Amino acid sequence: MFTRCYADNYRCFSSFELPLEPLSVLLGPNGSGKSTVLSLFSKLRDFILGRGTSLDLFPPDSLTRWDQRSEQTFELSFRHDFGTYLYRLRITHRPEQALNKVVEESLTLDGKPLFASDDQQTQLYNDKGLGPQLMPDWHISGISRIYERHDNKKLWAFRRLIEGTLILAINPALVTAVSAEKHPVTIPKPDCSDFAGWLRHITTSEALARQEAEQSLGKGELPGFRLFQVDPSGDAQILQCIFQSGATKKKFRLDELSFGQIALIILETALAVVNERHGVLLLDEPSNFLGLSEIQPLLTRLQDAALENHFQVILTAHHPIAVNLLAASYGLWLEREPIGPTRIQRIHVDEAVSEGKAGIHVSELIARGWLSGIGVNQSATPSEIIREYVKDSPV
Repeated sequence: MFTRCYADNYRCFSSFELPLEPLSVLLGPNGSGKSTVLSLFSKLRDFILGRGTSLDLFPPDSLTRWDQRSEQTFELSFRHDFGTYLYRLRITHRPEQALNKVVEESLTLDGKPLFASDDQQTQLYNDKGLGPQLMPDWHISGISRIYERHDNKKLWAFRRLIEGTLILAINPALVTAVSAEKHPVTIPKPDCSDFAGWLRHITTSEALARQEAEQSLGKGELPGFRLFQVDPSGDAQILQCIFQSGATKKKFRLDELSFGQIALIILETALAVVNERHGVLLLDEPSNFLGLSEIQPLLTRLQDAALENHFQVILTAHHPIAVNLLAASYGLWLEREPIGPTRIQRIHVDEAVSEGKAGIHVSELIARGWLSGIGVNQSATPSEIIREYVKDSPV
């Protein structure tokens, strides 16, 4: 699982360090950087896997606006059975020419090098030690260019960890039932607009995950749902959903369903896939588009899966149900000035507040502005903040 993410001179992140647990919930006002965290994970994943260049993923306009430096630094720490991986990437920019290049990319395992590259040479390592040298590419990850061999299992274990990471910010309005991709959709776009193509890939490569998703949906997450079906249509394929009521069966295109139904289908599929991989799931506002009766069961399942080490969960949340259920134990508060870097603190609330016994919930503290700025950055507990507020209130 990821244990740490570091970013410097990237958008609103300046020397930003994010500690991560099996379950981490990112909270804070709009514009504080929550979605930027998930976007950064997506870009680093895509760069490592060769799904984009440094120019595509980290253009000069991703530099922090108020910082005059031209270099960005990123780090990811990942704990695995082999030990602790540390991935590091440095990119230097020439904003006036809209250019950049990778000046450092490295991967270590418990401090021992597995890969090291600068703008002059790339040093390869195998599981026993030093390997050959190659010429670097200034815009493409060197790790993405390495083929799997019998003597680089540790490096490829890292690649599989990265490949097993799903990052979703579901937008049902963009989801289509049509799949016309010429190449397999091995990793879905964050908005899941290519979900139909991704499900085609899952059907052939992770069939058990598809079956698990269908069973979960049919057990009550989506009343009447039975299974997916893909029908040919010229050069494309159409994803259909089969519903049954008694002896009657009906077939609906995926994009004929409601936004809430589409979101549930995607979420259940993602849960099944990441559980099969024992991977990492990053979700941006998973309660969006869901009914009130559906939110807490989903969050409870995510919590149980993370704490039982089935997979890691990192999510952003605004919804009061999510905040009250998860913030006290797993919350990380992000906050920033209108023109300034994001800062992060763990949320600490006493037992009475976290369990609602104090007559006020964490979501209410946030709504009233009591769990921000002074409430997070200083040592006062929310109960102390409430007492101080009431004492000083003119009412």
